[in-house]
Amino acid sequence: MSTEFLSKVDEAIARAQALPQAERRAIFTAFSPERIRAEAQALQARKDAGEDLPLFGTLVSVKDLYDEVGEVTGAGSRLLAEREPATHDCASVAKLKQAGALMFGRSSMSEFAYSGVGLNPHHGTPSSAMVQGGMPGGSSSGAAVCVGLGLTDAAIGTDTGGSLRIPAAANGIWGFKPSQGLIDDSSVHPLAPTYDVPGPMAASLPLTRALAEVMAGQGLSTSVPETLRLAIPAGAFTDGLSPEVAALFEAEKARLMEMGHELVPVDMSAIGAAVGLNKIIVSVEAHRIYADDLDRLEEVGDPRVLSRIRFAETLSDAEIAEAYDKRAAIVAQFNAAMEGLDALVAPTLMRLPPSIAEVEAEFDRLNMEMLRNTSLVNLVDGCALAMPTPGLTPAFSMTMLVGVKGADAALFAIAERLTA
Repeated sequence: MSTEFLSKVDEAIARAQALPQAERRAIFTAFSPERIRAEAQALQARKDAGEDLPLFGTLVSVKDLYDEVGEVTGAGSRLLAEREPATHDCASVAKLKQAGALMFGRSSMSEFAYSGVGLNPHHGTPSSAMVQGGMPGGSSSGAAVCVGLGLTDAAIGTDTGGSLRIPAAANGIWGFKPSQGLIDDSSVHPLAPTYDVPGPMAASLPLTRALAEVMAGQGLSTSVPETLRLAIPAGAFTDGLSPEVAALFEAEKARLMEMGHELVPVDMSAIGAAVGLNKIIVSVEAHRIYADDLDRLEEVGDPRVLSRIRFAETLSDAEIAEAYDKRAAIVAQFNAAMEGLDALVAPTLMRLPPSIAEVEAEFDRLNMEMLRNTSLVNLVDGCALAMPTPGLTPAFSMTMLVGVKGADAALFAIAERLTA
Protein backbone atom coordinates (compact mmCIF):
# COMPACT_ATOMS: atom_id res chain seq x y z
CA MET A 1 0.00 0.00 0.00
CA SER A 2 1.32 3.43 -0.95
CA THR A 3 1.25 5.98 1.88
CA GLU A 4 1.89 9.05 -0.28
CA PHE A 5 -1.78 9.99 -0.56
CA LEU A 6 -2.51 9.42 3.12
CA SER A 7 0.52 11.52 4.03
CA LYS A 8 -0.79 14.30 1.78
CA VAL A 9 -4.12 14.17 3.60
CA ASP A 10 -2.44 14.29 7.02
CA GLU A 11 -0.33 17.27 5.94
CA ALA A 12 -3.38 19.14 4.63
CA ILE A 13 -5.28 18.48 7.85
CA ALA A 14 -2.30 19.70 9.86
CA ARG A 15 -2.15 22.93 7.84
CA ALA A 16 -5.85 23.53 8.40
CA GLN A 17 -5.57 22.81 12.12
CA ALA A 18 -2.59 25.17 12.39
CA LEU A 19 -4.76 28.10 11.31
CA PRO A 20 -6.14 30.32 14.07
CA GLN A 21 -9.49 28.90 15.19
CA ALA A 22 -11.44 31.96 14.05
CA GLU A 23 -9.88 31.83 10.60
CA ARG A 24 -10.52 28.10 10.23
CA ARG A 25 -14.14 28.62 11.29
CA ALA A 26 -14.44 31.39 8.71
CA ILE A 27 -13.16 29.04 5.97
CA PHE A 28 -15.03 25.84 6.88
CA THR A 29 -18.60 25.41 8.09
CA ALA A 30 -17.75 21.77 8.82
CA PHE A 31 -14.30 20.21 9.14
CA SER A 32 -13.87 16.70 10.58
CA PRO A 33 -10.33 15.26 10.43
CA GLU A 34 -11.70 11.90 11.55
CA ARG A 35 -14.18 11.74 8.71
CA ILE A 36 -11.62 12.95 6.17
CA ARG A 37 -9.06 10.35 7.25
CA ALA A 38 -11.65 7.54 7.19
CA GLU A 39 -12.74 8.46 3.68
CA ALA A 40 -9.10 8.74 2.61
CA GLN A 41 -8.43 5.22 3.88
CA ALA A 42 -11.42 3.91 1.94
CA LEU A 43 -10.28 5.75 -1.17
CA GLN A 44 -6.77 4.34 -0.86
CA ALA A 45 -8.25 0.85 -0.58
CA ARG A 46 -10.17 1.39 -3.81
CA LYS A 47 -6.95 2.48 -5.52
CA ASP A 48 -5.01 -0.49 -4.17
CA ALA A 49 -7.73 -2.80 -5.47
CA GLY A 50 -7.02 -1.53 -8.98
CA GLU A 51 -10.01 0.73 -9.48
CA ASP A 52 -9.61 3.39 -12.17
CA LEU A 53 -9.73 6.72 -10.32
CA PRO A 54 -8.87 9.64 -12.63
CA LEU A 55 -9.04 12.19 -9.79
CA PHE A 56 -7.34 10.02 -7.18
CA GLY A 57 -5.64 12.11 -4.53
CA THR A 58 -7.38 15.37 -5.41
CA LEU A 59 -8.54 17.22 -2.30
CA VAL A 60 -11.76 19.16 -2.91
CA SER A 61 -13.66 21.42 -0.53
CA VAL A 62 -17.45 21.46 -0.85
CA LYS A 63 -19.45 24.68 -0.72
CA ASP A 64 -22.16 24.58 1.93
CA LEU A 65 -24.86 24.46 -0.78
CA TYR A 66 -24.13 20.92 -2.01
CA ASP A 67 -25.87 17.98 -0.37
CA GLU A 68 -23.24 15.61 1.00
CA VAL A 69 -24.31 12.47 2.83
CA GLY A 70 -24.13 12.89 6.59
CA GLU A 71 -23.60 16.67 6.41
CA VAL A 72 -25.99 19.55 7.00
CA THR A 73 -26.51 21.79 3.97
CA GLY A 74 -26.64 25.09 5.81
CA ALA A 75 -26.13 27.58 2.95
CA GLY A 76 -24.07 29.76 5.31
CA SER A 77 -27.21 30.56 7.31
CA ARG A 78 -28.41 30.21 10.88
CA LEU A 79 -31.88 29.62 9.44
CA LEU A 80 -30.82 26.29 7.90
CA ALA A 81 -28.14 25.26 10.40
CA GLU A 82 -30.47 22.89 12.26
CA ARG A 83 -31.59 20.97 9.17
CA GLU A 84 -31.25 17.20 9.14
CA PRO A 85 -28.05 15.94 7.51
CA ALA A 86 -28.34 14.99 3.86
CA THR A 87 -29.20 11.35 3.21
CA HIS A 88 -27.39 11.22 -0.14
CA ASP A 89 -24.71 12.97 -2.13
CA CYS A 90 -25.81 15.39 -4.82
CA ALA A 91 -24.82 14.45 -8.36
CA SER A 92 -21.60 16.48 -8.48
CA VAL A 93 -20.28 15.20 -5.17
CA ALA A 94 -21.17 11.62 -6.08
CA LYS A 95 -19.38 11.88 -9.43
CA LEU A 96 -16.27 13.44 -7.90
CA LYS A 97 -16.11 10.76 -5.21
CA GLN A 98 -16.56 8.05 -7.82
CA ALA A 99 -13.64 9.53 -9.76
CA GLY A 100 -11.39 9.38 -6.70
CA ALA A 101 -11.54 12.90 -5.31
CA LEU A 102 -11.56 13.31 -1.53
CA MET A 103 -14.09 15.77 -0.09
CA PHE A 104 -12.08 17.91 2.34
CA GLY A 105 -14.51 19.84 4.53
CA ARG A 106 -17.45 22.09 3.75
CA SER A 107 -16.47 25.59 2.75
CA SER A 108 -18.02 28.79 4.05
CA MET A 109 -20.01 31.22 1.97
CA SER A 110 -22.14 34.34 1.97
CA GLU A 111 -25.56 33.59 3.40
CA PHE A 112 -27.74 31.88 0.76
CA ALA A 113 -24.98 32.68 -1.82
CA TYR A 114 -26.40 36.22 -2.05
CA SER A 115 -23.27 38.40 -2.17
CA GLY A 116 -20.25 39.01 -4.36
CA VAL A 117 -17.89 39.96 -1.55
CA GLY A 118 -18.07 37.00 0.82
CA LEU A 119 -19.09 38.61 4.11
CA ASN A 120 -20.76 36.33 6.65
CA PRO A 121 -21.72 37.61 10.12
CA HIS A 122 -22.53 34.14 11.46
CA HIS A 123 -19.19 32.32 11.19
CA GLY A 124 -16.87 35.14 10.13
CA THR A 125 -15.32 36.21 6.84
CA PRO A 126 -12.00 34.64 5.80
CA SER A 127 -9.18 36.77 4.47
CA SER A 128 -8.17 36.38 0.87
CA ALA A 129 -5.26 33.99 0.47
CA MET A 130 -3.47 36.75 -1.42
CA VAL A 131 -3.73 39.65 1.03
CA GLN A 132 -4.22 39.48 4.79
CA GLY A 133 -7.48 41.26 5.53
CA GLY A 134 -8.38 41.25 1.84
CA MET A 135 -11.88 40.51 0.62
CA PRO A 136 -12.18 36.78 -0.20
CA GLY A 137 -14.87 37.30 -2.82
CA GLY A 138 -18.26 35.68 -2.72
CA SER A 139 -20.30 33.89 -2.47
CA SER A 140 -17.94 30.88 -2.68
CA SER A 141 -15.52 32.54 -0.27
CA GLY A 142 -14.17 29.63 1.77
CA ALA A 143 -13.91 27.50 -1.37
CA ALA A 144 -11.49 29.88 -3.09
CA VAL A 145 -9.50 30.53 0.09
CA CYS A 146 -9.00 26.76 0.55
CA VAL A 147 -7.41 26.54 -2.87
CA GLY A 148 -5.49 29.80 -2.57
CA LEU A 149 -3.92 28.70 0.72
CA GLY A 150 -3.07 25.27 -0.67
CA LEU A 151 -5.30 23.45 1.82
CA THR A 152 -7.05 21.77 -1.10
CA ASP A 153 -6.25 21.26 -4.76
CA ALA A 154 -9.69 22.37 -5.87
CA ALA A 155 -13.13 23.38 -4.69
CA ILE A 156 -16.69 23.21 -5.91
CA GLY A 157 -18.95 26.23 -5.65
CA THR A 158 -21.84 27.87 -7.43
CA ASP A 159 -22.26 30.95 -9.58
CA THR A 160 -25.41 33.07 -9.77
CA GLY A 161 -23.80 36.42 -10.52
CA GLY A 162 -20.09 35.68 -10.23
CA SER A 163 -19.80 33.52 -7.12
CA LEU A 164 -17.14 31.27 -8.66
CA ARG A 165 -15.22 33.91 -10.60
CA ILE A 166 -15.09 36.76 -8.06
CA PRO A 167 -13.50 34.63 -5.31
CA ALA A 168 -11.24 33.03 -7.91
CA ALA A 169 -10.08 36.52 -8.88
CA ALA A 170 -9.53 37.58 -5.27
CA ASN A 171 -7.48 34.44 -4.52
CA GLY A 172 -5.46 34.15 -7.73
CA ILE A 173 -6.87 30.85 -8.99
CA TRP A 174 -8.99 29.52 -11.87
CA GLY A 175 -12.77 29.75 -11.63
CA PHE A 176 -15.17 28.26 -14.17
CA LYS A 177 -18.80 29.32 -14.61
CA PRO A 178 -20.31 26.60 -16.84
CA SER A 179 -23.21 26.98 -19.20
CA GLN A 180 -26.43 26.45 -17.30
CA GLY A 181 -27.50 22.84 -17.63
CA LEU A 182 -24.01 21.48 -18.31
CA ILE A 183 -23.73 20.23 -14.72
CA ASP A 184 -26.63 18.65 -12.83
CA ASP A 185 -27.70 21.03 -10.05
CA SER A 186 -30.19 18.75 -8.33
CA SER A 187 -29.68 18.66 -4.55
CA VAL A 188 -27.67 21.88 -4.72
CA HIS A 189 -29.51 24.47 -2.61
CA PRO A 190 -30.84 27.22 -4.94
CA LEU A 191 -30.81 30.99 -4.82
CA ALA A 192 -32.16 31.97 -8.26
CA PRO A 193 -32.73 28.96 -10.53
CA THR A 194 -32.72 31.10 -13.68
CA TYR A 195 -29.05 31.88 -13.06
CA ASP A 196 -27.62 29.29 -10.62
CA VAL A 197 -24.89 26.97 -11.86
CA PRO A 198 -22.53 24.64 -9.99
CA GLY A 199 -18.87 24.57 -11.03
CA PRO A 200 -15.23 24.14 -9.99
CA MET A 201 -12.26 26.25 -8.95
CA ALA A 202 -8.67 25.01 -8.93
CA ALA A 203 -5.07 26.09 -8.85
CA SER A 204 -4.49 25.08 -12.49
CA LEU A 205 -6.39 25.05 -15.76
CA PRO A 206 -5.99 21.28 -16.38
CA LEU A 207 -7.41 20.43 -12.96
CA THR A 208 -10.27 22.91 -13.41
CA ARG A 209 -11.20 21.20 -16.66
CA ALA A 210 -10.78 17.72 -15.17
CA LEU A 211 -13.25 18.54 -12.39
CA ALA A 212 -15.66 20.17 -14.83
CA GLU A 213 -15.59 17.09 -17.05
CA VAL A 214 -16.30 14.75 -14.16
CA MET A 215 -19.09 16.98 -12.83
CA ALA A 216 -20.61 17.30 -16.31
CA GLY A 217 -20.17 13.64 -17.16
CA GLN A 218 -18.66 14.50 -20.53
CA GLY A 219 -15.41 15.57 -22.15
CA LEU A 220 -14.74 19.26 -22.67
CA SER A 221 -12.04 19.12 -25.32
CA THR A 222 -12.28 20.62 -28.79
CA SER A 223 -10.16 22.37 -31.39
CA VAL A 224 -10.08 26.11 -31.97
CA PRO A 225 -8.49 28.19 -34.76
CA GLU A 226 -4.77 29.00 -34.57
CA THR A 227 -5.62 32.68 -34.86
CA LEU A 228 -8.47 33.58 -32.57
CA ARG A 229 -11.02 36.33 -33.13
CA LEU A 230 -11.60 37.80 -29.68
CA ALA A 231 -14.32 40.30 -28.86
CA ILE A 232 -13.29 43.42 -26.95
CA PRO A 233 -16.51 44.88 -25.55
CA ALA A 234 -17.41 48.56 -25.38
CA GLY A 235 -20.29 49.90 -23.31
CA ALA A 236 -20.20 46.86 -21.02
CA PHE A 237 -17.42 45.11 -19.08
CA THR A 238 -14.83 47.80 -19.89
CA ASP A 239 -16.59 51.02 -18.85
CA GLY A 240 -15.83 52.59 -15.48
CA LEU A 241 -12.71 50.52 -14.81
CA SER A 242 -10.35 51.64 -12.09
CA PRO A 243 -7.05 53.03 -13.45
CA GLU A 244 -5.19 49.92 -12.25
CA VAL A 245 -7.56 47.50 -13.96
CA ALA A 246 -7.71 49.62 -17.12
CA ALA A 247 -3.91 49.46 -17.35
CA LEU A 248 -3.93 45.71 -16.74
CA PHE A 249 -6.49 45.18 -19.48
CA GLU A 250 -4.52 47.29 -21.95
CA ALA A 251 -1.46 45.18 -21.20
CA GLU A 252 -3.46 42.00 -21.68
CA LYS A 253 -4.79 43.20 -25.04
CA ALA A 254 -1.25 44.02 -26.14
CA ARG A 255 -0.12 40.53 -25.11
CA LEU A 256 -2.90 38.88 -27.10
CA MET A 257 -2.11 40.95 -30.20
CA GLU A 258 1.57 40.04 -29.88
CA MET A 259 0.48 36.39 -29.91
CA GLY A 260 -1.12 37.07 -33.29
CA HIS A 261 -4.78 37.02 -32.32
CA GLU A 262 -7.34 39.43 -33.76
CA LEU A 263 -9.10 41.75 -31.32
CA VAL A 264 -12.51 42.85 -32.55
CA PRO A 265 -14.30 45.82 -30.93
CA VAL A 266 -17.96 44.98 -30.22
CA ASP A 267 -20.59 47.44 -28.99
CA MET A 268 -22.37 45.93 -25.99
CA SER A 269 -23.91 49.10 -24.59
CA ALA A 270 -27.41 47.66 -24.49
CA ILE A 271 -26.15 44.68 -22.51
CA GLY A 272 -24.34 46.90 -20.05
CA ALA A 273 -27.43 49.03 -19.58
CA ALA A 274 -29.51 45.94 -18.76
CA VAL A 275 -27.45 44.73 -15.80
CA GLY A 276 -30.19 45.88 -13.41
CA LEU A 277 -32.39 43.04 -14.65
CA ASN A 278 -30.29 40.65 -12.57
CA LYS A 279 -31.23 42.45 -9.35
CA ILE A 280 -34.92 42.02 -10.14
CA ILE A 281 -34.83 38.39 -11.23
CA VAL A 282 -32.53 37.14 -8.48
CA SER A 283 -34.49 38.94 -5.78
CA VAL A 284 -37.81 37.62 -7.06
CA GLU A 285 -36.60 34.03 -7.21
CA ALA A 286 -34.88 34.22 -3.81
CA HIS A 287 -38.08 35.68 -2.33
CA ARG A 288 -40.07 32.72 -3.63
CA ILE A 289 -37.70 30.35 -1.81
CA TYR A 290 -37.65 32.22 1.51
CA ALA A 291 -41.10 33.86 1.57
CA ASP A 292 -42.23 31.78 4.55
CA ASP A 293 -39.03 32.51 6.49
CA LEU A 294 -38.81 36.30 6.32
CA ASP A 295 -39.94 36.94 9.89
CA ARG A 296 -37.45 34.41 11.18
CA LEU A 297 -34.72 35.94 9.03
CA GLU A 298 -35.38 39.28 10.69
CA GLU A 299 -34.07 37.60 13.86
CA VAL A 300 -31.32 35.26 12.61
CA GLY A 301 -30.43 36.39 9.09
CA ASP A 302 -27.81 38.68 7.63
CA PRO A 303 -29.66 42.01 7.23
CA ARG A 304 -27.69 42.80 4.07
CA VAL A 305 -29.05 39.61 2.48
CA LEU A 306 -32.57 40.04 3.79
CA SER A 307 -32.85 43.54 2.35
CA ARG A 308 -31.91 42.20 -1.07
CA ILE A 309 -34.53 39.46 -0.82
CA ARG A 310 -37.18 41.97 0.25
CA PHE A 311 -36.45 44.14 -2.77
CA ALA A 312 -38.82 41.81 -4.61
CA GLU A 313 -41.68 43.19 -2.49
CA THR A 314 -41.28 46.58 -4.18
CA LEU A 315 -41.92 45.16 -7.65
CA SER A 316 -45.20 44.80 -9.50
CA ASP A 317 -46.15 41.70 -11.46
CA ALA A 318 -45.82 43.73 -14.64
CA GLU A 319 -42.28 44.84 -13.75
CA ILE A 320 -41.28 41.27 -13.01
CA ALA A 321 -42.70 39.92 -16.27
CA GLU A 322 -41.02 42.73 -18.18
CA ALA A 323 -37.65 41.88 -16.60
CA TYR A 324 -37.84 38.28 -17.80
CA ASP A 325 -38.85 39.40 -21.31
CA LYS A 326 -36.03 41.93 -21.49
CA ARG A 327 -33.53 39.38 -20.28
CA ALA A 328 -34.55 36.96 -23.05
CA ALA A 329 -34.00 39.72 -25.61
CA ILE A 330 -30.57 40.54 -24.16
CA VAL A 331 -29.52 36.87 -24.36
CA ALA A 332 -30.48 36.82 -28.04
CA GLN A 333 -28.65 40.10 -28.65
CA PHE A 334 -25.45 38.79 -27.05
CA ASN A 335 -25.57 35.58 -29.07
CA ALA A 336 -25.97 37.59 -32.27
CA ALA A 337 -23.09 39.91 -31.34
CA MET A 338 -20.79 36.92 -30.77
CA GLU A 339 -21.41 35.29 -34.14
CA GLY A 340 -18.10 34.72 -35.92
CA LEU A 341 -16.11 35.40 -32.74
CA ASP A 342 -14.34 32.76 -30.66
CA ALA A 343 -14.69 34.38 -27.23
CA LEU A 344 -14.98 37.68 -25.44
CA VAL A 345 -12.12 38.98 -23.27
CA ALA A 346 -12.80 41.33 -20.36
CA PRO A 347 -11.54 42.15 -16.89
CA THR A 348 -12.99 39.81 -14.29
CA LEU A 349 -13.55 42.74 -11.91
CA MET A 350 -13.91 46.46 -12.62
CA ARG A 351 -11.48 47.27 -9.78
CA LEU A 352 -8.94 45.37 -7.70
CA PRO A 353 -10.36 43.51 -4.70
CA PRO A 354 -10.93 45.78 -1.68
CA SER A 355 -10.29 44.91 1.95
CA ILE A 356 -12.86 43.27 4.21
CA ALA A 357 -12.97 46.48 6.25
CA GLU A 358 -13.76 48.54 3.15
CA VAL A 359 -16.55 46.17 2.16
CA GLU A 360 -18.08 46.22 5.63
CA ALA A 361 -18.07 50.04 5.55
CA GLU A 362 -19.52 50.37 2.02
CA PHE A 363 -21.24 47.08 1.30
CA ASP A 364 -23.81 48.20 -1.25
CA ARG A 365 -21.38 50.08 -3.49
CA LEU A 366 -18.53 47.57 -3.35
CA ASN A 367 -20.76 44.52 -3.66
CA MET A 368 -22.25 46.04 -6.81
CA GLU A 369 -18.78 46.81 -8.19
CA MET A 370 -17.50 43.30 -7.52
CA LEU A 371 -20.53 41.76 -9.25
CA ARG A 372 -20.75 44.15 -12.22
CA ASN A 373 -18.62 42.35 -14.81
CA THR A 374 -19.22 38.76 -13.78
CA SER A 375 -22.98 39.17 -13.49
CA LEU A 376 -23.19 40.36 -17.08
CA VAL A 377 -22.22 36.82 -18.11
CA ASN A 378 -25.11 35.38 -16.09
CA LEU A 379 -27.38 38.00 -17.63
CA VAL A 380 -26.53 36.83 -21.18
CA ASP A 381 -26.67 33.12 -20.21
CA GLY A 382 -23.03 32.56 -21.14
CA CYS A 383 -20.10 30.59 -19.77
CA ALA A 384 -16.83 32.03 -18.49
CA LEU A 385 -13.38 31.39 -17.06
CA ALA A 386 -11.55 33.63 -14.60
CA MET A 387 -7.82 33.37 -15.40
CA PRO A 388 -4.78 34.29 -13.29
CA THR A 389 -3.16 37.43 -14.67
CA PRO A 390 0.50 36.99 -15.73
CA GLY A 391 3.01 39.17 -13.91
CA LEU A 392 0.55 40.75 -11.47
CA THR A 393 1.53 41.11 -7.80
CA PRO A 394 -0.53 40.11 -5.87
CA ALA A 395 -1.43 37.57 -8.54
CA PHE A 396 -5.17 38.22 -8.78
CA SER A 397 -7.15 36.54 -11.59
CA MET A 398 -8.22 39.65 -13.42
CA THR A 399 -8.79 38.29 -16.94
CA MET A 400 -12.09 36.68 -17.91
CA LEU A 401 -12.88 34.67 -21.03
CA VAL A 402 -16.56 34.61 -21.96
CA GLY A 403 -18.46 32.43 -24.42
CA VAL A 404 -22.04 31.93 -25.47
CA LYS A 405 -24.03 29.14 -23.84
CA GLY A 406 -22.59 25.79 -24.94
CA ALA A 407 -19.09 27.10 -25.69
CA ASP A 408 -17.58 25.53 -22.55
CA ALA A 409 -15.15 23.21 -24.34
CA ALA A 410 -14.02 26.01 -26.65
CA LEU A 411 -13.30 28.26 -23.65
CA PHE A 412 -10.96 25.68 -22.16
CA ALA A 413 -9.16 25.26 -25.49
CA ILE A 414 -8.85 29.03 -25.89
CA ALA A 415 -7.55 29.42 -22.34
CA GLU A 416 -4.89 26.80 -23.08
CA ARG A 417 -3.89 28.72 -26.20
CA LEU A 418 -3.70 32.06 -24.41
CA THR A 419 -1.68 30.77 -21.45
CA ALA A 420 0.70 28.46 -23.32
